[in-house]
Amino acid sequence: MISRTLSAALVSLLAVAACHERPAPARPSKPSVQSAAPPPARESLNAPSRDLGGALPLKHGIFVAVDIPCGDPPNAAIRRYDGLGLSGAHTRDCRINVLEKQGGAYEIDQSCIDAGSGPAPRSSERVTVVVRDNLTFTLKRGQEGETFRYCADSLLPPGLKK
Repeated sequence: MISRTLSAALVSLLAVAACHERPAPARPSKPSVQSAAPPPARESLNAPSRDLGGALPLKHGIFVAVDIPCGDPPNAAIRRYDGLGLSGAHTRDCRINVLEKQGGAYEIDQSCIDAGSGPAPRSSERVTVVVRDNLTFTLKRGQEGETFRYCADSLLPPGLKK
């Protein structure tokens, strides 16, 4: 026969097993600044996408022609997107008006002040912007186009950093 103590232990064990609830899933802990994982490889070339959108679904910042290094771009290879327009080295206060959108292609009318600084007239131009992703676009005038990619501040020369 089973002793009374052993019986009580078995009954208790069976009762605990029958009533046992699964543990709640562990909540992910908030990473501390010191133990943050390194960013993915793509992020080493591009800053995380925080400022997005506006007139076009692009990251806000400096874009450079794809065949030009971010560290030393000539003025003609630079576009700055601020959510309102695409400025060049010799334009400012650009404003995009989207006329038509088909997939990632935006036919736009953009007006800009035609000077980097000082008084100047506002002019407008109709172009097509083809957005591949929030870090890459092609600016097309007629059939000709030039592709630009986002460059993180860490890759830009001092005069272009925010």
